[in-house]
Amino acid sequence: MKHKKTVAGIIGIILGVIIAFFIPTPDGLTHAGMIVLASLVTANIFWIFNVIPSFATGLLMLSSWVALGAVKFEVSFAIFSTTTMWIIIGGLGLGAAATKTGLIKRIALKIMTYFPANFRGQTLALFTAGTIIAPMIPSAHPKAAMSTPIAKGISNALGYKEHDKGSSGIFLAAMWGFFVTEASFLSATAQNYAFKGLIPASAQKILSWGNWFVMMIPWTIIILVGGYFLLRFLFKPKDDKPISKEFISKQLTELGPMSRAEKITAAVILVSIIFWILESVVNIPAAVTALIGVSVLVATKVLTPDDFKNRLSWSTIIFIGTVMALGNVMQSAGLTTWLRTVLQPVISPIIGNVYITVIALPIIIYLCKFVVVSLISTGTLITIGLLPFFSTMSFSPAIIAIIVTTSVNVWLLSYMNAPFLTGGAAVNDSMVSRGAMAKSSLGYMLINIIGLLVCVPLWQIMGIA
Repeated sequence: MKHKKTVAGIIGIILGVIIAFFIPTPDGLTHAGMIVLASLVTANIFWIFNVIPSFATGLLMLSSWVALGAVKFEVSFAIFSTTTMWIIIGGLGLGAAATKTGLIKRIALKIMTYFPANFRGQTLALFTAGTIIAPMIPSAHPKAAMSTPIAKGISNALGYKEHDKGSSGIFLAAMWGFFVTEASFLSATAQNYAFKGLIPASAQKILSWGNWFVMMIPWTIIILVGGYFLLRFLFKPKDDKPISKEFISKQLTELGPMSRAEKITAAVILVSIIFWILESVVNIPAAVTALIGVSVLVATKVLTPDDFKNRLSWSTIIFIGTVMALGNVMQSAGLTTWLRTVLQPVISPIIGNVYITVIALPIIIYLCKFVVVSLISTGTLITIGLLPFFSTMSFSPAIIAIIVTTSVNVWLLSYMNAPFLTGGAAVNDSMVSRGAMAKSSLGYMLINIIGLLVCVPLWQIMGIA
């Protein structure tokens, strides 16, 4: 439909007005809660159909709460003064430096020299390089845009044709290593912080950098081992003999010696990760560590003011902030208590047992992805739906944040995953076929659930399940 966005926007606004001002307030819900509910319905329609940029929708939502008297400004915009927002800004700054200096490309290419130059070897190399690099850049799109051209060079050197099994497999190995493993590290993507920010403060304390990493160790092992054998099974060429690594050596030679900027960036990121792991020991908030790191990079002229302005996705930062504001505002307006009563018959069976939750919840998220394109929007909708039940769960809401993070990353259909679109665009959509995308996504969806199930005993030992 030519005017789909306009029609969706009008419908969203009309529904919001009807809910806020014409439907009688149900028992147990205040008028302030109705306003928050109305704006949430409108915002979700805007997000699903991309009526206007997502961050603008979020800002309108927060502003409407204040303008219509649902909550005060200090409550609506409180999230922008939290440490979560600042660690997102600091983390993106560190990632911008790693990308700008060429450090990430150098690390990836160097790792590839240690593996055989065939399908099996370079698949392992891309998995390894991506997993190591994942926590350094908290944004999927730069990693996708950087990793798939490297994969294209490998594919060409190995003699694979466009869209054949080998080419598709190498592309997917790059995306699997650099993108899928983002769920393994809190700092690997800003959306991890967004989902963390939606759960209660007591559960957020559980999800430090170190705890997140430990909680995800079984999942990470399953996803890497399972993913490697899945790609081998689906895409390994019949002739998989090693060839010369000249194409990798050539790219490393073109990079030249490690520059001053790369060395400084590497040192800052390494120290930052160490301090994030030891956050509870050194008692320095992760946000402070990230901001000090960015300040050092600016002071040493690795990052310039223009870099800080142009290389950070400020629209994404604002969007994440508006999404995270939902939790506190819904509680403040009494919406969570009312939703708990309304949704209990449907939700209670799903969250009654942690094993049932790690099976049923991913499937629900997979189905939602057919409608809601944005990864963050999908995770937000699911988390908000469960928000009223956090206090009644037999396990920590921290587990919900983990499940949501791993399960939104599906690419069954091309429109479902924007980072995959970025990765494809970076190589002019010349590597992976649609069928290969669908097969690998189905495999990931199954492996993800298995990985989460394997995590449960560890979570029980940690006292959170």
